[in-house]
Amino acid sequence: MKTFLRVAFLSLLLSACAAGPPSWQRGNDSFKPIQLGVTTQADLLRLYGPPDDRTYLQLRDLNVWSYRYKESGVWDSMMHIMMDRQGVVRETMSGPDLEKEERGFFR
Repeated sequence: MKTFLRVAFLSLLLSACAAGPPSWQRGNDSFKPIQLGVTTQADLLRLYGPPDDRTYLQLRDLNVWSYRYKESGVWDSMMHIMMDRQGVVRETMSGPDLEKEERGFFR
């Protein structure tokens, strides 16, 4: 049983290390490695881990993965990364993290 627990703990530890920095540690500069038409979904998982949010833009046929980060180390923001059906990044867009905004500002 101890061996199983050790293996499980090490697996969690290694997967956390491979998932990129937690959202509160990411800055806008951490998204610079993304290259339109080159970076893939697998690259995003390797660089940043699973997204904080996933959506689909039906009219544009794009999957959107969104990652939380701190703009200039201060403002709660979201980086939206849009990919085609093949999982290749086509566009990026950043903006405020509406879940973190004070009530009334965007509502």
